[in-house]
Amino acid sequence: MATLYLHIGIPKTGTTAIQNFLPLNRKLLEKQGFCYPDFGYRYNGVNKYRNAHFLVHRQSSSSESVAETRKAEDERFFEGLDRIKELSKIYPNIIMSDENIWNGYINRENFWQTLNRALSDRGIDLKVIVYLRRQDRVVESYYAQRVKVKIQMSFQDYLDSEDIDYFKLDYYSQLKEIEQSVGKENIIVRVYEKKQYEGNGNTLISDFLKVLGLELDERYVSSDIVVNTSLHGKFLEVKRILNEFDCFKTRNNFAVGYLKTAQEEYEKSNGISPSNFFAYEKRMDFLKEYNEGNSAVAKEFLNRENGVLFTNKIAKNYDIAENYSLEELVLICGRMLELQNKDMKCKIANIKTKISNVKKNQKEIEYKKRSLLRKIAAKIYHTFFK
Repeated sequence: MATLYLHIGIPKTGTTAIQNFLPLNRKLLEKQGFCYPDFGYRYNGVNKYRNAHFLVHRQSSSSESVAETRKAEDERFFEGLDRIKELSKIYPNIIMSDENIWNGYINRENFWQTLNRALSDRGIDLKVIVYLRRQDRVVESYYAQRVKVKIQMSFQDYLDSEDIDYFKLDYYSQLKEIEQSVGKENIIVRVYEKKQYEGNGNTLISDFLKVLGLELDERYVSSDIVVNTSLHGKFLEVKRILNEFDCFKTRNNFAVGYLKTAQEEYEKSNGISPSNFFAYEKRMDFLKEYNEGNSAVAKEFLNRENGVLFTNKIAKNYDIAENYSLEELVLICGRMLELQNKDMKCKIANIKTKISNVKKNQKEIEYKKRSLLRKIAAKIYHTFFK
């Protein structure tokens, strides 16, 4: 039987990096019996390389058309599985990925049971790959992403908001629910911590390939493009304050680019300082809720007798986002204006060059036109008057 390796996140665990790497190395993977298919399904705001998104996609619809929309989504669900069946005749291993499955599978009734049975009927085994990240870091990363886009609320207000309910942070309960339909032996749990990565180079990519039974080597290529660049610390705090104005609330507004540039300049000299929104005591209190479940995950899904899931130490002394001085924040705004001014000067210079070229071309056209008219006049004269 062929095997489907379904990578389901969780979100904020380098999923985009994995999803960009796989199609970049599609031919090499296929030679080794692994296919990362592109079904051609496209969804607004969804990376085209999230090839498993059709399994959980739910489009908002009016009450009048919701039944019709759901029917179309269900048809695509099984159509995609049929296409996987056809691919399995060529490739013994299929890879699919979408981080929204971790949080979003509840939107499709009996998702795991339906998926596992449908794949089994098509002669395909299911293996579920999931990367887990310490819960406090997941929440901080989600918050940073939301601020980067548009929200202005404080971190504490964010913790108290309904958004926090979207996160499935009780990993043990979530995994046990999946286990009921696919079996524990078919769930591959990995930890999103550099010290725990396996494979050549101990990177996230080498770890993912190791899960597939492959080894990262010089044959594989990686993109030089950094995906999902995050804003950190005081640079993110500037963006949060600027979100007071609507012009800064769009996903790709001009401020984000300048902030990223200023941040890169700063980090070259001072190193990367991740955004810390929890005070130490509040962080530890927050994690207490998940300690027992995390320990159970380590024991049952990773066979760790000591029950330790996450090994990164939690520092006691670090800067908190709310503690940045006014001077620090104003200096960043000043650097943004400086960068924008530099950009504008370059754009103005380019426009002037284009205008100059247009004028030059116009002069050449006028000269050629006059020259042509003189030739025509001369020809007429010699034809009719001589």
